[in-house]
Amino acid sequence: MALENFQIGFGEYDKSPEYYHLSETNPLKATIFLALKLGKPLLITGEPGTGKTQLAHWAAWYLSTKVDDNLTPFVPTPFIFNTKSTSTGRDLFYNYDAISHFQDKEGRKNVTEFISLAAMGQAIGQTRGRLAVEEKFGLAGVRNLHTLRPQPQSSVLLIDEIDKAPRELSNDLLSEMENNRFYIPECEKEVFKSEHRKTRILIILTSNSERNLPDAFLRRCLFYHIPFPSDDDLLKIILQRISPFLTEISNHSGMDFTVHYKRALQLFHLIRSKTHVKPPSTSEMLDWLKVLHMEKLITDDISEHTIAFLPPERKKALQLSLYTLLKTKEDIDEIEQLLKLSQIN
Repeated sequence: MALENFQIGFGEYDKSPEYYHLSETNPLKATIFLALKLGKPLLITGEPGTGKTQLAHWAAWYLSTKVDDNLTPFVPTPFIFNTKSTSTGRDLFYNYDAISHFQDKEGRKNVTEFISLAAMGQAIGQTRGRLAVEEKFGLAGVRNLHTLRPQPQSSVLLIDEIDKAPRELSNDLLSEMENNRFYIPECEKEVFKSEHRKTRILIILTSNSERNLPDAFLRRCLFYHIPFPSDDDLLKIILQRISPFLTEISNHSGMDFTVHYKRALQLFHLIRSKTHVKPPSTSEMLDWLKVLHMEKLITDDISEHTIAFLPPERKKALQLSLYTLLKTKEDIDEIEQLLKLSQIN
């Protein structure tokens, strides 16, 4: 199947938490429960593509499937705050649309209609439930209040790429995460977490280690570093993620490609070891394998020593597939030269 004739979009099921691979013996699962029991934020590090962000989606889904008399049920999807270099402490809790409020010159709307809850504000509000937020705190007009469940529930809060934030935000988080309350001066309302011990907020923070986080901040967190997956784990990830893709494109969905995946992994590791600027991640590896399937390269003997014997059109297809793995000209030139693909037109 040539790429130019491929019509179906792919990749949505990769985002589904059911496809996130986390074995029962993985210490990361125990760390999640430890953070939940201690009421501590969990800081996750690891290189891009190791599943840091997806972990929060998995944790929310997994916890929502568990029945625990000591906890209120979990919302099955996390509340997400994507950190920016300009993020402030207030941005975690709510947003105020001052421009729209100014344009409402006749004052027909209540000020709450120009407020929307941000991720941490949503998580705190969810511990009360939407109905209580409307009645107890007088926030019935808030724009995105419909995102909350009516009754109190526990939730997972993802603060993604915390290392991108100004240092002040990390310091502000220390008190904010402990107080679990925020004030909205525009409407003179204060919202605070339910005192009920059964209703929890599991805070998961991710970092690519672009900046060092303050020591005081690190002391308050549990920490886990996700290493790059082993070959056994990579194979499990591949088998979980690729099967739905094969079913979607109706391409040998019942066949066992394990031997071919193992061979492809050898080439992937070679490429990864020789990539100097941006080594390919797990998600990029999955995209590469999908292209190998679409181009029917997956069953070819592709290795450093056999690529030279491929027909020219197969070499060209393999060369194009590398663009899913490599993201800089320097790395592309290096790998094409290594695999003797640089002379293909």
